[in-house]
Amino acid sequence: MQKVVYSISKVNKDEKLKGVGYLVEGNLLIPSTSSKGNAYIRVFEDVAKKCRKATDKDDEFKGYVTVAYENIHVYNKEKDHYDTLDYVETTYFIWYKIVK
Repeated sequence: MQKVVYSISKVNKDEKLKGVGYLVEGNLLIPSTSSKGNAYIRVFEDVAKKCRKATDKDDEFKGYVTVAYENIHVYNKEKDHYDTLDYVETTYFIWYKIVK
């Protein structure tokens, strides 16, 4: 388990998640809060494989990770109800630095 500082953003979006997380078996684990206020651990899988070293830095890594979501509930304003999407992929840009 390695402690890291990270920055995660959706591709083509300005919002960023920043903080301290852990790299465990190649997966990035970060603390998150649900829309209802419940705390949970969010996992980005295979980050160590998909991120490469930043130029001239031995402890900084960056790359793109695609996450697949299934059975997503999306609010439809026109029909005033929730629709279920079977499959959605979201691409994230991830940067992290190992804390020594």
